[in-house]
Amino acid sequence: MNNNAPKLADLHQHLYGSIHWQDFLQFLKTRSVDWTSYQAAFKDAYGDIPPIGRVLEECMNGGPEIEAEFRKLFVFGDEDGGNFPRFQAKYNMLVAGSAWSTFSRGNMALSEVADEVSHFMRQILERQLREGLSYSEQRMTLNPRFTQGQARELLLKMLDTYSEYEGSGIQPRLAVSLSRDDPWVHWDVVRELALGEYGHLLTGVDFCFIEEGYPPKGKREFFGAVKDFNFRYPERALAILYHVGESFADKSLESAVRWVHEAAEMGAHRLGHAIALGISPELYGVHSRQETVEERIDQFNYDLRHREGLSKAGVIVDVQAISRQLEELRILSDDALVAVEYDEEKLEEVSLRQRYAAESIRDLGSIVEVCPTSNRRIGGILGDAYHPIRQFVDFGLPFVVGSDDPGIFDTSLTRELEIALAIADLPAETYAEIAERSWRFRSEVMTGRIRADDG
Repeated sequence: MNNNAPKLADLHQHLYGSIHWQDFLQFLKTRSVDWTSYQAAFKDAYGDIPPIGRVLEECMNGGPEIEAEFRKLFVFGDEDGGNFPRFQAKYNMLVAGSAWSTFSRGNMALSEVADEVSHFMRQILERQLREGLSYSEQRMTLNPRFTQGQARELLLKMLDTYSEYEGSGIQPRLAVSLSRDDPWVHWDVVRELALGEYGHLLTGVDFCFIEEGYPPKGKREFFGAVKDFNFRYPERALAILYHVGESFADKSLESAVRWVHEAAEMGAHRLGHAIALGISPELYGVHSRQETVEERIDQFNYDLRHREGLSKAGVIVDVQAISRQLEELRILSDDALVAVEYDEEKLEEVSLRQRYAAESIRDLGSIVEVCPTSNRRIGGILGDAYHPIRQFVDFGLPFVVGSDDPGIFDTSLTRELEIALAIADLPAETYAEIAERSWRFRSEVMTGRIRADDG
């Protein structure tokens, strides 16, 4: 054993996305599944109906060749990339084949679902132990239709399963992904469990899935509630984890950068992906985008609030011109659309805005979570020259590397670390330093529960 090897911590992974294709194949061999909805969504995304029934039947008696065909159906690879509907279509295999689908139709008790979740948790943690991980913070999305009792039952089962691994060589932790529509519906349950017997294993609240339509400003009151909880109960403080700047087709490039900055200003401890903050604007070329009047007004107000810093960064903030445009916009409906044109000069301005926001976020203490394979395959960033991690290094912005959905991507944290170094053109000897960042920026450390060298 290498005593000088860094402690590996995966801080950004989604539980069901971490299920390995071989484990899920063995699981499906014991189940009878209605694949109708999965096949329909797959056909919409890919144009073909996946032969899941035939493949599974042949897998019962077949060898490696037919299992490779199942892997191709399951894994979201480079050939699939740059298209979120395709990613969702493949993820739907997990949904349709698991207990969640049966439960949603009212044909299964939640206790059976919880048992299945526990089963997969053990498989994932055992695999991560073999890969050498010392810490694994997993995110689990609560169905917003769950009653508080149902949410409590599922989360308690998960925390109980995590407790089995205390002293095992890996520290499993839970971050509860709450609804962007209404995070309050399950907040009381999260608070209760954080203060309970297994509260040391519950370390954060997360916001993920669809980003468009959910500006960070809408969570200001909720962030305040989490901060108040942390002030009252510092020994069980919860990190705020926020996916932002990953998908932004509905807004201007500068608004996408602003969203990342605003989430950090509001107190997010770690920012998921934050592609908008670092992706080279050159990738988009000369083009036109649209955003709502409300977003445009928010952007102008941001520019006015930050005009001193933006000006120092080289961004021209014309107060009089902005005031005139605000007057014109305020007579329009909030959801009306306005066009934003990008020429080479405007794209260069976005680059300056990125640097200003990144340096501000660095000073605020928020950390960006980079998931290289996810960025490439979902974000469509196929060229390393455009990948945000290169900009983050240039900006001096601290980041950690996570695996996101290592099962669906058929990857691992160690592989993601190696990819990150290659993309950023960093020397091999920086591997340990980049890996150790995740240990230093664990949720418990960022909220002050423990010191970075504890554990």
